Amino acid sequence: MFFMRVKIYFILFFIVLLFTAKANTNDTIHIKKVQNVKLLVIPVLYYAPETRFGAGAAGVLRFKQKHEPDSLRHSNVLFALSATQLRQLVLGAPFQFWFNKEKYNIYGEPTYQNVNYLFFGVGNKIPPYFRERYFATFGRFRITALKRVYPHFYAGFKYAFDYTGITQLSDTGKLIKGNISGSNGGITSGVGGTIKYDNRDNQFYATKGYYVEFFALTNSAVTGSNYRFDKYSLDMSTYVALPRSQVLAFNAYGTINTGNVPFYQMAVLGGDSKMRGLYQGRYRDKDGWILQAEYRAHLFWRLGFATFAGLGEIAPDLNQFNLKYGHFTYGAGIRGLIDEKQHLNVRFDVGVNSTHLNYYFTIGEAF
Repeated sequence: MFFMRVKIYFILFFIVLLFTAKANTNDTIHIKKVQNVKLLVIPVLYYAPETRFGAGAAGVLRFKQKHEPDSLRHSNVLFALSATQLRQLVLGAPFQFWFNKEKYNIYGEPTYQNVNYLFFGVGNKIPPYFRERYFATFGRFRITALKRVYPHFYAGFKYAFDYTGITQLSDTGKLIKGNISGSNGGITSGVGGTIKYDNRDNQFYATKGYYVEFFALTNSAVTGSNYRFDKYSLDMSTYVALPRSQVLAFNAYGTINTGNVPFYQMAVLGGDSKMRGLYQGRYRDKDGWILQAEYRAHLFWRLGFATFAGLGEIAPDLNQFNLKYGHFTYGAGIRGLIDEKQHLNVRFDVGVNSTHLNYYFTIGEAF
């Protein structure tokens, strides 16, 4: 009965939000156009298993250089400010900048969070009943600067800085014992390189094309990190357009860490974009892979529908992957169009694992 009330509540809020966004399209208080700049701000009420209920504001700042046609990608900043039921504060402003007719691409993410999380342990052989709560102050700044070296192909530099301050550990938990890397928090600071191929027809809601990004980062005392480890990550997506505004989207994601990687930098399953249906970090280890598929369709007016599934696995080393430890999630959700020109959606998803339902409300597609 509780789940039914939650679903009805969110559907009602979702519809009200879309009417608000539609009304604001011509409202100079909320949207201002100064030459090539557009700003959209909307109130946000959401639920996620990591935060429970949250409220605040979110928005999109979109712009492009003068005299560039609308067919080129627009630069954007997606920003959010919220406070949650678990007394968490979340601030974030991921950005994507394009310059000189898409010759240069700079993107990144400044984030601050004052959060409390659940820690389930490291590895696959964790008792299903084990969990402990810890509190953390988390600051992040990541930036990638790329130059186009071939049509749709970019290469360049990446820097990733994370500060994690961990407090209020459980007296009966595993983290307080100090045997798990990262249990005392600290700084990770990594530098490296990135290559990317991107020929999608839309950066927010692709209907065709490919997206492939690979990066390698090294974290050490030389780069300002408290931990010595290397991280390698590969993210690949492809999209297939179907008749009547339908799309099939596929994603493959993999992470490898070598060295003394803190637990909060490990490969994880779960969250609002990777294996929806699992609490973010329900399973974590040095290495991990995820396969996802999603069917997207337009329903009517500004509403859309999606159904999705994911398969993922974690392991301490590449040669220890075993499908008997694989995890499967699936679910469905609704989409609401808040920026018609760029096809930017808000989404409400319900993800399912073998034992639980989890709810997600956020801006933009999962991949």
